[in-house]
Amino acid sequence: MRFIGRSLLALLAIGTALLLALPSGISARLALTATALYMGGTDHPLTIPDDTPDYIAGYIEWASRDYVEPSGLCVGGQPGCVPLAVYSPEQFWPVTGLRAMSYDTSVAIGLANLGNCLRGSLCTVTDPPYTSTVSRQLDDSSYTVFGYSQSAAIAGMAKSDLIAHPPVGSVSFVFESNPNRPNGGILERFVGVHIPILGVTFNGATVTNSPQPTPLTTVDMVRQYDPVADFPINPLNLVADLNALLGFFYEHPEGQTGNPELQGQYQDSTYYLLPTATLPLLRPLQTIPLIGPLLATVLDPPLRVLVETGYDRTINPGAPTPAKYLYFPNPVITAVNVVAAIPNGWDNGIAYLTGDPMNRPFGTTPAGPYGVGGPAVNAGAVDPYGPPTPARELSTAPVGARTVERHPAARLAAKPHREDARIATGSHRHGDAVVRPDGGSRRSRPVG
Repeated sequence: MRFIGRSLLALLAIGTALLLALPSGISARLALTATALYMGGTDHPLTIPDDTPDYIAGYIEWASRDYVEPSGLCVGGQPGCVPLAVYSPEQFWPVTGLRAMSYDTSVAIGLANLGNCLRGSLCTVTDPPYTSTVSRQLDDSSYTVFGYSQSAAIAGMAKSDLIAHPPVGSVSFVFESNPNRPNGGILERFVGVHIPILGVTFNGATVTNSPQPTPLTTVDMVRQYDPVADFPINPLNLVADLNALLGFFYEHPEGQTGNPELQGQYQDSTYYLLPTATLPLLRPLQTIPLIGPLLATVLDPPLRVLVETGYDRTINPGAPTPAKYLYFPNPVITAVNVVAAIPNGWDNGIAYLTGDPMNRPFGTTPAGPYGVGGPAVNAGAVDPYGPPTPARELSTAPVGARTVERHPAARLAAKPHREDARIATGSHRHGDAVVRPDGGSRRSRPVG
């Protein structure tokens, strides 16, 4: 049994590592930052010619509009708020190529370059209008760093380094899909695991204890059921696991938006959840003409109760929380919630068919993001350094009532996925090699 348990743990660790690898919304006391530093996700170093100017500009526009500006830490149009693309390799052998770097090596090189940027040393950046990549020194005294997926891991490590060796100026962070998110990130869920063949170290949670009175203020956002940053607390819950696997393809890709809800505070960090209107498990069902969207709407409430048994939403999102293989909520309460969710689904379906959110003949109330019987999204604050960041309500984009959308997948379809966007903008790889600061080179690969 011990051998079987260890083997299962190893398989889960390898699976979550591969999942991470796949390409893929201010407090008055804070001043506006002078420069916003943007890093890309896996397979996107944000350098020329590996990414096109159109791709880099589009990526930064999305990250700025939907994450950095709503955070209040760097508002576009204000004097001195300059966007820069910062190089990090963003490779993950073998997913990004058989000659690619391992994940750990890629992260280490990206961390070194970001550190140089923040400390005024020579670093590699792509300046607007993003037509050329250069090495130069940055001389601003205040920065906001945006990291998505792999680059959020890099930015989190940079935060640790800045705590150990404080910067001269001020630095703040905005994360989207942070794999080191304390409660939900896969690098914390399986903390301590190392996979030599892939070169992946599960190095734990992003720190939150930067010193006052000049903390490294952090805003961390995640789309619900994105397994990179919202992985189930119990990896043995197969329903939650399957939903998370599909969540990678529906919730993780860049270019998406939503209506963030405050999820909690922990010391210097404020956390937001972007709720998912329809479970990833049901998204394929929505592709069935006419009847599919209705079925998904009706089935979501009871199935969501079951999916949520793989999570403990009462734990603060900033509390480091590794996997708990014996976790399961009270089965009696779960059964009651499943039964109560059935008429809730019927009301959702009737409201969907009539287009009237108030038309709920069974008298149920639309459930929150965690489903019927689930807790409030805001898990509270633990040793907060002040009010939430931003101190006003955060919103990146209006989202329709989640129970009566004519087609809950419409918002996803309106935003092209990473590969689709790259093809549409002509962001093709042309086989050119680019010399890196570490002295190596990376052969660009065609889209395929």
